[in-house]
Amino acid sequence: MNYTKNIKYLLFIAALSINAVGIAQNDFDLTQKWFNETLYNPASAGNNFSTGVFLHTQQLWGFSGAPSTHAGTVDTYIEDLRSGVGLTFAADKYGSISSYNARFAYAFYIPVGEKAVLSLGLSGGILARSRRVTGSGSENPDDPSLAYGNVSEYSPDFDFGFEFKGPFKLGASIRHLAAQSPQYNLPRHSINIWAYLSSRFNVSELLSLEPMIAMQKNELSYYAEAGALMYFLKTERRNTYSDRFWIGALYRTENSFAILAGINLTPKIRLGYSFDYAIGGFSSIAKGGKHELFLSFYLNRIFYKDETCPAYRKVKY
Repeated sequence: MNYTKNIKYLLFIAALSINAVGIAQNDFDLTQKWFNETLYNPASAGNNFSTGVFLHTQQLWGFSGAPSTHAGTVDTYIEDLRSGVGLTFAADKYGSISSYNARFAYAFYIPVGEKAVLSLGLSGGILARSRRVTGSGSENPDDPSLAYGNVSEYSPDFDFGFEFKGPFKLGASIRHLAAQSPQYNLPRHSINIWAYLSSRFNVSELLSLEPMIAMQKNELSYYAEAGALMYFLKTERRNTYSDRFWIGALYRTENSFAILAGINLTPKIRLGYSFDYAIGGFSSIAKGGKHELFLSFYLNRIFYKDETCPAYRKVKY
């Protein structure tokens, strides 16, 4: 199979999709989303073919009211159904504005030969937004809903995505498909698109390299990021989490740079850290940078020693 030709074709389709849709409010952006794509793409639910828990916490330092994000995912793969299911949550705060999101994700896996799989995913849940109001900042101080010092609104939330996982990983998602019009001048969440591509190559018996690129666009901005992770002391078990530790770097076109590092404490527990530093005009404000911790652990870590995709095993011919 000509994978180079396929990569070029899929990238072309992804680029068309991104530029064909107008989108809005900027979502939270986790640096280590590469280890937990399910937060952004329901098609990734269960893509590790086991049951896992992923936790993120991110804090921007350097000025009062700096943004903070807390997010997590619990997902599993159901082999008999060739399906992945998961629950995701996120809490994002910027000054007086807070957003909360909880969703259920489902992904169906379609084998593409014995060594690759295509998944299609859909998630649904609720999106809550609130803003703490001061009397002087309200456009309508007589509104009774402002009596308790804050305003809130709720709306349904749906996402759709796909992911191809084989010699490379390619995915894209469309988020906030059912977002409603805002009230009380709260942030507006409408369609938001994220696309990503990564692949992993063995450099030596103990070393592997994973280059990656991603693109995200919304009403406020459009940016791309590119970088690579270097994995060290990998074992013979066929799984990306069989590595002992990793380091990496990312650059974003919005003028920020990030370094990443992590370690597998046990075959089932991994810990990661990243530091983002703004290198544009924003660097004078966010002097402390952005710090993020990532923790994941598995309830039934499975290592597949053969080259057959787990989803392929349940195909009846």
